[in-house]
Amino acid sequence: MRKHKKISALILSAAMMVSMACCGKESKIEKRERTTRESILVTIDRDRDRTTENVTDVSTDATDSTGTTDVTTEVTDGPGTTDATTESSTDQPVNVDPDAEKAFREFEDAYFKEALEDSCLNYHYSVNDGSKLGLTRPEATWGDIDWSDAKIEENNKKNQEWMDRLKAIDRNGLSEADRISYDIYLEEMEDNVDGSKYMYYTSDFSPMGVQSNFANYFTDWVFNEKQDVEDYLGLLDDTPRYFDALLDFEAERVAKGYGMSDNNLDDVIEQCSTFVEGGENHFLIEVFDAHIDALTFLTDAEKTEYKARNKDIILNKVLPEFTKVGTTLEQYKGKGNNTTGLAGYDGGKDCYAYIMKQKTGSSKTPEEALEVLYNRYNEFMSEMTNLYMTDPEAYAYYVNNSDKLLKEADTEMTVQEVIEKLMVVDTDQYPAIDKIPYTVSMLDKPLETIMDNVLAYYRSPNVDDEGNNIIKVNGGHLDDLWATLAHEGFPGHMYQHNYFLTTNPSNLRKITTFLGYAEGWAKYIEYDSYLVWDYPDIDNDEVVGKIVALNSEINMLVMGIFDLEVNYNGWTVEDATQWLQKNGLNTSVAQKIIDVVSGDPGIYQSYVLGYYEMKGLRDKAEKALGDKFDPVEFHRVILTTGPCQFDILEKQIDKYIDENK
Repeated sequence: MRKHKKISALILSAAMMVSMACCGKESKIEKRERTTRESILVTIDRDRDRTTENVTDVSTDATDSTGTTDVTTEVTDGPGTTDATTESSTDQPVNVDPDAEKAFREFEDAYFKEALEDSCLNYHYSVNDGSKLGLTRPEATWGDIDWSDAKIEENNKKNQEWMDRLKAIDRNGLSEADRISYDIYLEEMEDNVDGSKYMYYTSDFSPMGVQSNFANYFTDWVFNEKQDVEDYLGLLDDTPRYFDALLDFEAERVAKGYGMSDNNLDDVIEQCSTFVEGGENHFLIEVFDAHIDALTFLTDAEKTEYKARNKDIILNKVLPEFTKVGTTLEQYKGKGNNTTGLAGYDGGKDCYAYIMKQKTGSSKTPEEALEVLYNRYNEFMSEMTNLYMTDPEAYAYYVNNSDKLLKEADTEMTVQEVIEKLMVVDTDQYPAIDKIPYTVSMLDKPLETIMDNVLAYYRSPNVDDEGNNIIKVNGGHLDDLWATLAHEGFPGHMYQHNYFLTTNPSNLRKITTFLGYAEGWAKYIEYDSYLVWDYPDIDNDEVVGKIVALNSEINMLVMGIFDLEVNYNGWTVEDATQWLQKNGLNTSVAQKIIDVVSGDPGIYQSYVLGYYEMKGLRDKAEKALGDKFDPVEFHRVILTTGPCQFDILEKQIDKYIDENK
């Protein structure tokens, strides 16, 4: 699931711009439940948590909310009816070895099986009926919570065994598509082996941690059969055991000097306080009751029983546990001496480098990443100045109309109409795909406030239910829908996921995600979507679109710079304030941004660095091919390669360049 959220907004000096605002993506900035804290071999991003930026509204503007009714399920036409080709990823080498292929299939099937059978959340958000795939439904718990040295050693040994099994397969005997998958798995395994040494550096109760994502695990739960209801209640009932273990570990972190700052603690305590509001009218009771009432496979008596059980668990276990988390964390205020992110810890720079690689799939070092961001910042300022000088009419139009440029999408169109329009006007640069069946609906009313920071999100289908694409929108924040739905729907996450499915990937590849790739693509096309909007009362739409896109990009770029400078180079509030002042930005937001990036290090880089990696590949291909560059074929390579690390993706782009010179 990908969630689109509002990112913190900054204000440039009036000489350059009126304002900047950018929607980030969630969706799943990463898997946050960390039930075992060991390294994982492949990032299974199926738990539907908040993987995108947390909303930190530090701007001076406020957004209006306009109501809208739920949109019904609709099967929509894609950009065309031609078939999506897969030749760039499925050409067979001459020496394909059937034994190697068989061993590789068995490896993928075995790892897919272990990944899903080991986690209730992974299972539920990956398959509807695992028995048809030879899977055993796991117990409905939050999982093993053992972070002892012995357990870590056991997990590392298991990881090594998987890596040894993969290396035993003759890579040269695989098809080209399988060689790509082989490289993806191996690189991820090698990168994750030593992750356990950083387990104290970040908190499970960070501002974007488990308490922040908790509600979403349950409000998105799908009930296909009675056992799904039992699993829901079983997982909910297991919450006190799980949270108590996390609190024990948090106490250990604090004792070792890794406690959160007071500002971050205040954010988490407030989240817990907000969560417990409502009592017997709690939103998890109301939402569950509504879902249960709609199930046709339950009798009235069963519905009554399940609703009573859920209410009892919420009132007597879950809410008291959230209260306990808040009161426990309150005791740690004043004990978190580090207020400058990971860089304030011994070994913190190495930890950040590890986190950045995990969240982005980029092989760049933090120093190299920061150079990319600063170079782009300098380019941005020059580009914006050039647009102002060469087309003052478009620039003046933007300044005078910045608050209503996309008003039609926000106030005059339904969510579905926006998506359908994107499928018509934003297609020329992307390979065609057949119809994408999807459902658009609004968040349950109680969640509009609870999930106030979320604008919308896309939930990808389970592997045995590939037509069930879901986009949910927060009816309390129907602003910037054009870019939001481009990001989440078409040609963003929904299109990207469904195009990859046309290549007939293995089940393991279907559930394996790389946030840098996913969010990099979604930000890349999000900015492009501004270029195809028909801005009213002006002819030079493309120039206006470029200004709008740049205005959005700069905010994301600044957050990426802060994330690196704070967590890797140890920026203080004074350092941050000086930089903001020097660059004509709003200095009052320095502390708030530091709190955000220090509370959840690396969170923004899947969007920021992911985008610039994706953009860098586009720039490289255009420079090398000149007039021979074809955006449709370039995007086909990106999409058919599928979620992966950027060094692997770059090899496929290099091949595309060599074949088209």
